[in-house]
Amino acid sequence: MEGFDYQYFWRLFGIDPFWLTQMIVFVTVAYTCCIFGVVFGKMGRSPFWGFIFLPPYFGLIATWIFGLGRWPQEKVSTKTL
Repeated sequence: MEGFDYQYFWRLFGIDPFWLTQMIVFVTVAYTCCIFGVVFGKMGRSPFWGFIFLPPYFGLIATWIFGLGRWPQEKVSTKTL
């Protein structure tokens, strides 16, 4: 049984698969950095910490460090009426 010829599939649309792959990777990485930048910004830290998720496994380590560490926004007063 022959497999599906993906090169023929891409020729139907006139798209270079290498270019499309690079674009999908770029959009995914940019989206990930932006989302984690927003999360770190809401934590009270610099949004540039979102770039820590680029190298493999650094994001997992950063999640543990920031999750178990002291949060800057814990200083909110808890006054009751």
